[in-house]
Amino acid sequence: MRRTVVVVLVAVVVAAGGVVLVWTGLDRPTAAPAATRPLPTVPVTSGDLSTSVRQPGELGYAGSYQLIAQLSGTVTAVPAAGQVVDRGQRVLAVDQRSVVLFFGEVPLYRPLADGATGADVLLLEQNLSALGYGGFTVDSTFTAGTAAAVRRWQKSLDLPETGVVDAGAAVVAPAAVRIASVTPVPGEALAPGSVVATATGTGHGVRVELDRRYRALAVAGGAVRVSLFGGTAVDGQVTAIGTTATEAPDNGQQPTANQQQTLGVDITVTSPESALGGVFEGPVTVEFPGESRQDVLTVPIEALTLDAGGGYAVVVVVGGRRRTVPVTTGLVTSNRVEVTGVAEGMRVEVPDL
Repeated sequence: MRRTVVVVLVAVVVAAGGVVLVWTGLDRPTAAPAATRPLPTVPVTSGDLSTSVRQPGELGYAGSYQLIAQLSGTVTAVPAAGQVVDRGQRVLAVDQRSVVLFFGEVPLYRPLADGATGADVLLLEQNLSALGYGGFTVDSTFTAGTAAAVRRWQKSLDLPETGVVDAGAAVVAPAAVRIASVTPVPGEALAPGSVVATATGTGHGVRVELDRRYRALAVAGGAVRVSLFGGTAVDGQVTAIGTTATEAPDNGQQPTANQQQTLGVDITVTSPESALGGVFEGPVTVEFPGESRQDVLTVPIEALTLDAGGGYAVVVVVGGRRRTVPVTTGLVTSNRVEVTGVAEGMRVEVPDL
């Protein structure tokens, strides 16, 4: 019986900081005695071949935000943990006045009225327009048309229809949020600049502490595959890659060169939420694609044997006659190997399947 070939993937860190995947495990088999009975055969096939690296990760809600109030008064209502707040919806109430969520980055840090200009005016107009309160040009200038839209918006919130936007009338986040925790309680006095809640995004993402040896496989914008508990898999995309390696010695001592180093990698789940099957948080496995070859000839790794010159070969069977054919190996995966020196459709011997 022919000895099985062992495959080992070694990651070599090169000077430029990348990773070269070197297949060192095509362990050359020793010569075996002639088979006493015919071995099964399989055809040489043509197709694509690729490698990958699997790393553990943690599935959760993507993004982390602090919702900061810019007004003072008494808190009269707060959101619940787990609540999803979209654009224009109430985050909290102060002195019985609703404070809503606007999308953007610039806080409403000052009163805005006819004649005001600036990035905060642009944010206000963008959000009013998205909420259906049009009738003005969306730019960075507060006009009479803006004031009219503000009054309609204030009416919808049961606020005084002044046409002037008070400082802190809205809190700001980049998109819809899911409330993680709430800081104030009803009845508490609120001051400008207070954190009223911490939140996440509503979509899902994965955090991977990637073995630094595989850094070259993590590419911003690159596609990955995320395997959930139970075998379900979803698509993901790399959105951020850390630049600082970290390591955690078990004994609290200074790290050594032999200890594993990792880089934080953030991944956004791009499949629909329904594909998660109700699993929104927990451990997952992320598959990072490695090398690939298109339209190459491959055989099972077990088909490799040793030729008389010490190289690799396969045993080709035609019409019941066996002959050893030298081959050159290329990319190796967990179960197949790229070969040249044979033709597609040839049948090669393998150990019992």
